[in-house]
Amino acid sequence: MSRKSKSRQTTGSTGIKAAASAMDSLRRLLREGAIIYEARRNFILQSDDPEHVHQARVALRRMRSLLRGFDGMLTGESTSAINDLLAKKFRELGPLRDADVHAEAVSGQDGADQARQAAAELRAQLRQAFRDSTDLSLKAQIDAILHDSVKVLRGARRQRLARAPVTIIAARALQLAWTELLAFGGDLDTLSPDGLHQFRKRAKDMRYLVDYFAPLFPDASGKMPKRLSQMQDALGIVNDLAVMREKSGQDEEIRLPADAERTEAKARKAANKAWRKLSSEPAWWCDIPPRPTKGA
Repeated sequence: MSRKSKSRQTTGSTGIKAAASAMDSLRRLLREGAIIYEARRNFILQSDDPEHVHQARVALRRMRSLLRGFDGMLTGESTSAINDLLAKKFRELGPLRDADVHAEAVSGQDGADQARQAAAELRAQLRQAFRDSTDLSLKAQIDAILHDSVKVLRGARRQRLARAPVTIIAARALQLAWTELLAFGGDLDTLSPDGLHQFRKRAKDMRYLVDYFAPLFPDASGKMPKRLSQMQDALGIVNDLAVMREKSGQDEEIRLPADAERTEAKARKAANKAWRKLSSEPAWWCDIPPRPTKGA
């Protein structure tokens, strides 16, 4: 069973500049994410390749991590409105993603035909839902929420954060995400199933924030993105098997891969190894690049 992430190759470069304001950067990154999602959505209508479903969910998850990073800059109402929009689309893709993962995991085993058929039926249902939808594009919906700056940035504190260079907000976002990860402790095997699930979500936040913001910091560690990716891939396998195990208890036609226990043990070991290395990484984001002065 393999779960090699491709998001770093498919999401594209953000291209934000250190001197750009936090609000301008947030708008740009959300728009880029929405465009990526819409492109993947169109591919889902035309192709059976499971990667399009996966990358559509990655685009949505990256945007949700971005909002967590900019927490406190937008009003709670505005943040919730965007989050709810992204979460709805994320859930819409969930059943098909789970079915695609299951079909791949049991390929060549008993139950493979049933798994492929289940995924095909869910893909047809999702395509029909897409065709029946009268919603505006995701980009247009996000722009509609953010169009009124006075409402979105109510209060002097939020306006001050919005005008600040994005490196300041980036450093705060990375430090908060890193602190949340470190709080889980150094041994992932001691975490409960729910604790490990929460760790995986926070690790995703850290990984995506590093993807967004590392180019802004001259001393950014080149090892952190790779190790975060390795850990995320391993934890993804553990999560996929947990989902399959839960569903197999509800539906006897859903079967676990023949090597599920060995695969899970190997993935847990890989995740722990990556986390031990990661937890000793330096906090390179604490060295905020100097703010350009006028005339420089």
